[in-house]
Amino acid sequence: MRYDKFVMAQINKKNIINLIRKNGPINKAELAKLSGLSIPTVMKITNEFIHNGLIRVIGKGKSHGGKRPELLELIQDAYYIIGVDMGRSRTTVIMMDLGGNLISKRVMNTGDTFPAEGLLNRTVYLVKQIVLDSGIEEEKILGLGIGTPGVLNPEKGEVVFSPDFMWENVSVTDVFEKEFHIPVYLENSNRTLAVGEKWFGVAVCSDNFICLNLGHGIGSAIVEDGEMYSGTSGSSGEIGHLTLEKNGPLCQCGNYGCLEALASGNAIASQAKKYIADGNKTMILEMAQYNVDDIDAKEVFDAAKAGDEAANEIIRKAIEYIGIALAGYINLMDPDLVVLAGGIVNAGDIFVENLKAAIKSRQMKYAGRKVKIEVAKLGQDAAAIGAATIILKRFVEMGAAPDWQCRREENV
Repeated sequence: MRYDKFVMAQINKKNIINLIRKNGPINKAELAKLSGLSIPTVMKITNEFIHNGLIRVIGKGKSHGGKRPELLELIQDAYYIIGVDMGRSRTTVIMMDLGGNLISKRVMNTGDTFPAEGLLNRTVYLVKQIVLDSGIEEEKILGLGIGTPGVLNPEKGEVVFSPDFMWENVSVTDVFEKEFHIPVYLENSNRTLAVGEKWFGVAVCSDNFICLNLGHGIGSAIVEDGEMYSGTSGSSGEIGHLTLEKNGPLCQCGNYGCLEALASGNAIASQAKKYIADGNKTMILEMAQYNVDDIDAKEVFDAAKAGDEAANEIIRKAIEYIGIALAGYINLMDPDLVVLAGGIVNAGDIFVENLKAAIKSRQMKYAGRKVKIEVAKLGQDAAAIGAATIILKRFVEMGAAPDWQCRREENV
């Protein structure tokens, strides 16, 4: 019974702080109405938050027949959060406040990923530079969230297997915890992207959605009832490794015919290079300044926009494969939203509209009738913002300052 009361108290605190974050300035009566809690319970929670320096009174609201009510708002600069996105081509580190406002940002080429210590040490240095840039004391930094591709064990802070990085059983959080006396959490970068879009992006009003990351590789994250679905072993969302062609090209994961091997940015570039190597003429080579090694998905899309037939055919096939996979996803999960993110989506409206048509042509009749397909709002920094948001989310869920302080002391 005591445990049940504790859990309920934490849920109530989470609901109240989220309502203030989303709707502030707001008064206690409105909080009670929106949360379904009693006024005394709301007063107890908000007084605790005021005492801990998380929210503040900013004045009086309009009177509706009685005393003018006090208005409460989140103190956005009460604490700060650091987010890291270790991507295949670039690594981004950002610092933001509790309102999601960007304070500082640093980006580097990811470079060699093996041995793992090299990339991890370079990223530690980048985090140190972010802290120096901001001038913010470590005591005001809530924690550090890290997003990486692959199958992870977040509890141990380990990358179990990452085809993108060629990592297996690599400890990540330990490296950062030795350098910074703050909580450090690891999560799959597709999930951090989804968390960022859920809190600050296009998915704010959705509780059941799929976030598809179309970049060098292809990954996704699943949100059900407002919470991330990880699966029993933490490998959910690996849409890039659905087999679509049983005798298709070899994928980095070791399988054949995966969506990622057929339609990712890397696959699109590889197909273009093979087309040229076979002696065919195409504007793709011109877009790459006649250097085959410099061909990436961007050059293929640029050639397609210029009317190149070969480039358009490569992209058409990629869109068809992605559409097949997403239609299957929609048939299976029945989400209300599909969020499209990643570098390939930046190709523009033509890609997005053609993908929507491909999905619709493959959807089961009457399945996914309410689903919307939207482009992610947070841009290239989405996964880093989401990694930082993982810290904010945990902070809120633990009832804010008192419980979180215990977690901070464990890391000292």
